[in-house]
Amino acid sequence: MSTTPSAPGSGAPAPRKQPINPGFKPQPKMQTVVQADNVAVVSLLESRILDEGNIAEIGRQLMDLVTRQYMIKMVIDLGEVKYLSSAVLRQFIALYKAIVQEKGDLKLCRVGPEIREVFKITQLDKMIEIHDNLDSAINSFKKKKGGWGFLKR
Repeated sequence: MSTTPSAPGSGAPAPRKQPINPGFKPQPKMQTVVQADNVAVVSLLESRILDEGNIAEIGRQLMDLVTRQYMIKMVIDLGEVKYLSSAVLRQFIALYKAIVQEKGDLKLCRVGPEIREVFKITQLDKMIEIHDNLDSAINSFKKKKGGWGFLKR
């Protein structure tokens, strides 16, 4: 018996190359770090969040942090984000509602001026607290201890 590879045209199948999937989209760049007092800090590391597939995946990953890992004190750091679709706002609203239902809170930090303006126009800044920096957002959880949470805002 011969162990030499088959020559082209000998009837043996040639090794197949993996097809390139033109619909493949890389996962959105996010980083989650749990700080002291179980405050989850989620940094969105994309400068442009406009693609519907990425937005849906970001929403799914954020919701999984709440529903699967019970991270109900969350800060989303938008310092790297320059542009975002209005669909992202819907994801934030759904996330906020899920977190509040679990008696937690969601805050945003390092929101650029253009994006902050969108939050003001839509009045989402009245629903979700926006902080200038990460430390301020994390420390704001410490100030909320005790009292009636629904009377705080």
